[in-house]
Amino acid sequence: MGTPFDESLEKVIAAIEAADYQKAADAAKRCVELEPDNPEGHFYLGESLAGAEKPGEAIVAYKAGLKLAPDDTDALTSLGDIYFEQGLHKDALKTYERIVEIDPKDADGYVNIGLVYNSMERVEDAIKAYGEALKLDPDNVFAYNALGDSWYGLGNREKAIEAFNKGIAVDPEDAAAHFNLGELYYDLGEHDDAERECLEAIRLDPEFTLAYLTLGSLHMDREHLSEAVKYLKLYLKYEKSPQAQEMIDEVKAVIEGIKEELEGKKG
Repeated sequence: MGTPFDESLEKVIAAIEAADYQKAADAAKRCVELEPDNPEGHFYLGESLAGAEKPGEAIVAYKAGLKLAPDDTDALTSLGDIYFEQGLHKDALKTYERIVEIDPKDADGYVNIGLVYNSMERVEDAIKAYGEALKLDPDNVFAYNALGDSWYGLGNREKAIEAFNKGIAVDPEDAAAHFNLGELYYDLGEHDDAERECLEAIRLDPEFTLAYLTLGSLHMDREHLSEAVKYLKLYLKYEKSPQAQEMIDEVKAVIEGIKEELEGKKG
């Protein structure tokens, strides 16, 4: 029979798996009460609070755990991710840099550093960080995708396409890599190539919402309005993120506008 801490921890894990983050947080708080010097309880509390969309409290929990286990790179990554999502770029950068200081061979740590630099509009620094990641892990598709975004941000189309294609070569089944390439082609006005890559993205991941959005926009540009509505409706079907509510409302308005246009043509 496990200790009270272990029993509470099992409840935390079960609640997280069920996406009941408030229940998980309550159980994790019990873990912390039972063993305040055990960093695991603090880290699970941080994860639960982050899932419950309480980032400020999650940060406090992770920092409490890291006082007890300062070199836990998983916890540092989670903390850095929260900082990054909250737009606290300097804090995120400091946290990710701590990770590669602890483990200089952590390729994902360098990718995360690059993502922060990119958000800070320090694109050249971001590219250097992605390069470090790829030296350590030449098959890091995430690094190639991020590198492609950065090169495109600098206006270097050729290097952007090269990076995205390298990611696809490493993992042809990576939907994000195909979408990123498709989005790039769309921005360049190369609609046939854009359509091919976005269709491949949704073949690989039918719930890849951004690909439906690009396909809808592409068919609007072609004045294939019925096809545009089809893809925009699929975007609405699969997009469930609260952060996307503004885009969801915009897409709904676009669909209504297209329907009115189609009705007008019938009349």
